[in-house]
This record gives sequence, C-alpha cells and structure tokens, in this order.
Amino acid sequence: MRNLKINLAASLSVFMLLTSACSSGGTGNKPAASPPPTTAENKPAQTGFDWKQFSGQKISLLANKQPWITTLEPHIKEFEQLTGIKVNTMIFPEDQVRQKALISLQASSDEFDVFMSLKSREGLQYYNSGFYENLDGYVTNAKITSPDFDVKDFFEGPLNGEKIKGNLVGLPINVEGPVLYYNKELFQKYGAEVPKTLDEIETAAKKIVDGSKGQIHGVTLRGLPGALPFTFGNFIYNNGKTWFDDGKPNFQDPTRIKAIQQYADLAKKYGPPGVVQYSFYQSSALFAQGKVAMEIESTNELNSIIDPKNSRVIDKTGVVPVPPGPGGSKLTQLQWGLSINKFAKNKEAAWLFMQWATSKEMQLEMALNGIASPRKSTWDNEKFKSSMDTPLKQQWVEALKFIMANANPDVGPPAEDQAQVRQLIGEMVDKVILGDKTAEEAAKEADAKLTEVLNKK
Repeated sequence: MRNLKINLAASLSVFMLLTSACSSGGTGNKPAASPPPTTAENKPAQTGFDWKQFSGQKISLLANKQPWITTLEPHIKEFEQLTGIKVNTMIFPEDQVRQKALISLQASSDEFDVFMSLKSREGLQYYNSGFYENLDGYVTNAKITSPDFDVKDFFEGPLNGEKIKGNLVGLPINVEGPVLYYNKELFQKYGAEVPKTLDEIETAAKKIVDGSKGQIHGVTLRGLPGALPFTFGNFIYNNGKTWFDDGKPNFQDPTRIKAIQQYADLAKKYGPPGVVQYSFYQSSALFAQGKVAMEIESTNELNSIIDPKNSRVIDKTGVVPVPPGPGGSKLTQLQWGLSINKFAKNKEAAWLFMQWATSKEMQLEMALNGIASPRKSTWDNEKFKSSMDTPLKQQWVEALKFIMANANPDVGPPAEDQAQVRQLIGEMVDKVILGDKTAEEAAKEADAKLTEVLNKK
C-alpha cells in the first residue's frame, strides 16, 4: 500500500507539473461502489444553490459513442431528478457525430444544446465560425454557477485546452494518450518479448503470427483515415520529427518516409483484414476477444478491453506507453470537452448539465471506471487511490504518468481545417497499407494535396 501511495503521489505530481505546461489519460475494472448520487434532496441543502431554476426545460446532448458517455448515461436520471430538466441523448459513432454537428451548426440549428467537441481538431474552425457559446460569463455568474463547481479544481492544462484565443468555450471531460496493450498469455505462449522500441513491435508481432501459424494477428491499430493520425503521429514523433517543417508539409523527408513505412508494415503484414477501416471500436473489440496480441490505442480504451461482459483478456492484459524510437518518446496527448451550441435555446439549462457532468463527484465516477480525470480532486481522492489495486491498474497509472511527462498536444498538423488535413494523412498511409503506392509516392502526393489545402486560407 505504501508503494502504491508513493506511485500515485508521484503520478499526480508529474501530472500537475506537465498539464500546467500543455494539456491532457483511463483504468481498469469497475470499482466496488459508485460515489453518492447527487440528488435534489441533498444538493440544494448543502449549497443553497437553486438547481431547480430551469425545471421543466428540455435539452439535447450530442455525444460520441465512447466510454465517457457509456459511464455518464446511466446517471443522467440523477441530473433530471436534481434539476427537473429533461435530457435527450443523441449518441452516434464519432464520424457521424462530427458530420451531424457540423451540418447542424452551419445551419444555425438548435437541434442540440450541449455537444462533445475535440478542440485540438475542430476547435479553431468552430470558433472562427461562431459555433461555440463563450462560457467566461457563465463561470462568474453566481446565479447559474454552483459554488461547488470549483473551476480552479481543473488542471490548468486541460482547462486551457478548452480555451481558444483566451476565451473559454468548453469544459474538459477527460484526458488521454496512446499506449501499447499486449496479451501476456500470447506473448508467453509464443516466446515474444514486450517491445521496448518501435522496431521491436514488428519483431514481437512476427514471432506471434509465425508461432500461431497466422491464427493470431500480431497488432491492431487505427486505419480509418480521419482517426489514423492519433496513433500514427507517435511514429513521426518517436522517429524524431514533428508533423511539418516550418509550417510546410514534407512527408517526403526520409525520416517521415520511414515512419510511414513502419506503420504501414505493421498494419499490412501483422494487422487484421480490413484494418484501413479500423478505429478504436474495432481494435478494442478484437483485442478483448484474444484474437490479436497487441493494440495501439488510447488509455481510455482499457475499460472497454477488460469489460467483464465481453472480454476474454481481463487477467491477461498488460499496458505500456508506445515504445520509443530513434527520436526518443514524445506521445500524443489529447482531451475531449463539452461545449454549448451558440444557437441553443436553453443555454442556462445546458450550463447546469455541464457543471453536473464535470462535477467532482461525476469525474470521480469516471475515473473509477477507467476514464482519466482532468480534476485535481479526483487524483487526491482516497477511493480512487485505493481502486488502483491490481498490477494492470498500476501499469496504467505508470503509463499515464509517462505520457504526461512526454506529451505532444498536436494530434495533427497545425491547420484550421483539421478534418481534411487528417483525412489526407490517413489516406496517404492507407495507400501504402493497401499496396496502391509506395511510401515515397504516397508522401509526394500527400505533400501536394496538403499544400493546396493550406494555401486555401
């Protein structure tokens, strides 16, 4: 226990130091108990805050299908009881949410009031288009902001990640980064070593694929073009490069060519069929079934991977940061946030929902279910500390600590049109995975297309 406390204290210290410099992490099985629910009976009595002031209103939440909403959704009835506000949830896969959000916002639609938004991707574009409600005035308005909300409890990094040009346009709901999940039983059965470098991922994958005579896939990672940069970027960084040179695309650079080839070889030679259509849903489902030896994915996927309802690898999983390359280790770190639709009709009711969904109590619930919290209080909470009670959870804490200490906040290259830029990078790598082009040919084509997109500004 003493060692665990030391580890957690060290983890928290590093987290605090680094999030103060940049921005945004998830763990194991469900805990024995949830925190006390926030109810209409106890909350107003504790604070005197009028949670019922917008009772009777109705709001809609547009959310990606991912662990955060899966954990939150069963508790929404507690918010409805607390406030008298009815919540309609609109939950779709990430790509569909993006399409729906953009179409609705461009039409100035009030179809949803609150929505999940990735500021590192669409943030600047949405801000410049006037799609976000500015929240600075909300936070300082005592009539609509509970004294228990405590905005200063958020780590500086994640909270700053929800600001654009100095304006607060969202509240952080998680922090995450890429890790390498591995199946300990398969590694032992086929005599593979846990990779310590990027090159050793292929070595381990080949050993397991050859040993199982192709019955087990070596590794799964993202292949869906728009989602691919989150995992591919770590191959760029760990080979010693950033996305662009002096703001200009240069994927024909030999080091970036190597990164493209490295990623494509893993997917093509040792990945599952159809990997170019894979995002975290498909990769985590495959890993949870014990059909692949390694998965490169977000820290937030651990709870899905070891979900007792579906997983065959609960006691077989290990996790380490994505291994370093010749350039060391610089791993992508990101966060999701909640924002209010500028065109929403019930913005104040939406603000109450955002406070509740990002409250200390709910962030603790999230953390106990494997979603790393952007709030300091969660990491200080004794229930959270005591929940880190298995080797896997302790590995996760160590991996998250490493990510926070070696983070790069750029999921994609600097560009307003992140969606198109990331799509082009994903298509570039996929053409090499599919054998349609060599890495050199795909890089040359991508450089030209990316330059064209950047010059449109």
